[in-house]
Amino acid sequence: MTVDEMPIGTVASDTETPTFEVVRIKLKAGNDVRPNTLIRIPVSRSEAATLIGRIRTAHEHNPNEATGAIHLRDTLEMKASYPKEEESTTIFRVVEAELVEELYEEKGKKKTRSPQTLPQSGTEVFLATDAEIVLTLGLATDPGKGLYIGDTVSGITTKVILKREAIQRHFFIGGTTGSGKSYAMGVLAEELRKHDLPIIFIDTQDEYAALATKLGGIVRVPGKDFNIRISSLTEREVIGLIPAIRESDLQQNIVAAAFNELMVELKTGTIDKFVIDDLVERIKVVGPKLTTKKDSVAAAAFRTDFLKRHDIFGEGISRENWPKTMYPCMSIRCKSLTAGSLQTVATAVLRELQDLRLRNFIPPYVAVIDEAHLFVPEGEGSACKQVIREGVRIGRHHGICMVLLTQSPVDIDKSVIRQCNTRMIFALEPDQLDAIRGVKADASEAMLKALPKMPQGTCLLSGTYESVKHSIPLKVRERETLDSEGGKTPDIFGEMADSWNAKLKPTK
Repeated sequence: MTVDEMPIGTVASDTETPTFEVVRIKLKAGNDVRPNTLIRIPVSRSEAATLIGRIRTAHEHNPNEATGAIHLRDTLEMKASYPKEEESTTIFRVVEAELVEELYEEKGKKKTRSPQTLPQSGTEVFLATDAEIVLTLGLATDPGKGLYIGDTVSGITTKVILKREAIQRHFFIGGTTGSGKSYAMGVLAEELRKHDLPIIFIDTQDEYAALATKLGGIVRVPGKDFNIRISSLTEREVIGLIPAIRESDLQQNIVAAAFNELMVELKTGTIDKFVIDDLVERIKVVGPKLTTKKDSVAAAAFRTDFLKRHDIFGEGISRENWPKTMYPCMSIRCKSLTAGSLQTVATAVLRELQDLRLRNFIPPYVAVIDEAHLFVPEGEGSACKQVIREGVRIGRHHGICMVLLTQSPVDIDKSVIRQCNTRMIFALEPDQLDAIRGVKADASEAMLKALPKMPQGTCLLSGTYESVKHSIPLKVRERETLDSEGGKTPDIFGEMADSWNAKLKPTK
């Protein structure tokens, strides 16, 4: 008899359960279950069906260890002497489970629905089988047609293979530093590569350069071997980068007029690109049409020319070269950028990719945004916020997939998180928990309270009904790309022992 064929307990009746939502189970002696374990309760009425519950709490009844009994033994200096649970008529344990699904068959096909059958007291309870867990969570069964990201950690160990379409509904990965979120992103990237989806990393902390290389992709550094086109920004974003121009509305209007003229020509195909020099020359042409103040025109052109000091601007990547540049994956290494340049690069890249995808010049792709709270901050604007919001809003319909990672969910725009239908939440500090309560799906309060102590590499997987039907703890699988982790914590003690100690010791 297999583990899932052995009863672990019996449905018990009390003044509050069983109901359509909650059931209490008297465990058989010697059986243990962990929180969040999925259990099954067979039911038989007009049709054969199975109720699936998720363990959420438990307690033991032992009158021999009541406070008065313990005090009596302590006073009389007696040792406890009573039968163990297996032999006792008064010692037992009760677990409580919330009912999450009802499995049934229709025309020979297994289906799920919300619980509609009342559990019958006295019915034996079993651990859910692997097939029942897959059906309950809405997972895929074939790793070749899904995203195998890890295994369940409660009850029967089951491979968690997300349906590959889940990526089109976007991912959110959150967790404190060192909890495993970047490692999990590497696992997800490995799975996406198996399905041949190009991946672009906006890599703020040098986490994904090694991974991109291992996956056969490239690493580019803005200002060195990668730059962006000024035409990928809006007029207001460009003006915001020009020094001192905000002091003059007239100069701003001249720059805006010149920029918009070039953008119209770009969109109509009159030109195929323009750079800062083109914008400066156009200012000199447009300016006199708007004002007779030659000094203002000259100042607008002079100040705009200062943009060339930003080495992130240049020829960019042509639409013909983007497909082969982004495939199979590309890490844009932004660690050395200032906050302003980081925002500008991310904004330009994401907007350009989105525009090219909407016009079918590039294939579907996955954009990975590390430190997402920097780009879509809660309660304030940013150059990148609108383009990311639009990406998660329209992406599913156009083959634009987004993965947002952050160590600070409290600082990220909540409307964006809500549109990421699959969420992997690693260990979080208590003050960060409130930030995810609005997107916790059906995760219980007990699950959320356990997050601060979640082991490294273990997360709470949750989502919407289309991606992950029910929240469950997950152990992320091991990576297949060896030595692909970036951003490792340096061994400062080993470094001191190997090199610095000798250099720092005083010479005699």
